[in-house]
Amino acid sequence: MTEMVPWDEFKAAMKEESRRRRESNLQSADPEGWTKHTEWHWSRDLNGERLDYWPSRNRFRWKGKTYSGDVKGFIRKRDK
Repeated sequence: MTEMVPWDEFKAAMKEESRRRRESNLQSADPEGWTKHTEWHWSRDLNGERLDYWPSRNRFRWKGKTYSGDVKGFIRKRDK
């Protein structure tokens, strides 16, 4: 039989994992070409539209739609 982990321990472990993942994402983000508003919010111009980027979450917004994932690939596909 598997041992049950108390809810508080589970929440603490998940919080720590999220913190580590955000820190790793932030460290691996390339700031070249971005305007850094804060450590966690960057932006740049992409085809005349503002592209907002939150590197710690790997999340970005362009033309009112929010995406997550590879922002470099997204830019590469749309850059004129």
